[in-house]
Amino acid sequence: MNRPSTVALVALLAGAPSLTLAQPAPPSSAETLFHLSASGSVQTAPDQLVADLLAQDTSPSAADAQRRVNALIGQGMQAARSVSVVEARAMGYEVSPADEKRTRWFAQQTLELRSADGSTLLDLIGRLQQQGFVTASLDWQLSPALRRKAYAEATTIALKALQEQAASAAATLGLHVDHLKEVQLQPREPRPIRPMMAMAARASAPAPQTTAAPEDVTAEVSAEVVLHP
Repeated sequence: MNRPSTVALVALLAGAPSLTLAQPAPPSSAETLFHLSASGSVQTAPDQLVADLLAQDTSPSAADAQRRVNALIGQGMQAARSVSVVEARAMGYEVSPADEKRTRWFAQQTLELRSADGSTLLDLIGRLQQQGFVTASLDWQLSPALRRKAYAEATTIALKALQEQAASAAATLGLHVDHLKEVQLQPREPRPIRPMMAMAARASAPAPQTTAAPEDVTAEVSAEVVLHP
């Protein structure tokens, strides 16, 4: 069997295209990196009143306590459905012994009410208190849609502040901003827990009152700034 000569192999290899591995370009020695962060805040008026009402009962029988709580929640849901501007949901069911000997049982469930019409909701809460509900919490909040809108505006403000910081730092050092990289948005801050305002469920209990106060929605950003001469 004939084999190609060494000279022929050399000739073949000489005619083949050369192969090179791409190497990452080393960072410029004149490059300066800055790590900066900035925040932006938007003050927004709440657009939704939210209330948590409690249906509670203590009885010698757990079943009796549950029945009374279920009946009261049913009345509350029916009353809320009759008001078109109010959203209602039942949540957080709880049954537990009221004493160590288990001679009495405690049952409780929460009725959450939401509305953009504060006066109508406050009137409904007053009527439900007359039926036996206890108002556990009541405050104005931003609706999810309004909170997202405010957070987007706050993020824009934070990014502009970051750009201004970068430009100021570059001018101080006699450099210029080449570009930003690794821009990060910090997670949104959790909504503060609504303040608890326990109120006695007496027939003479007056309807609660509350005033909407503006809320600050904040966004935080950070980035690595690349400066060049």
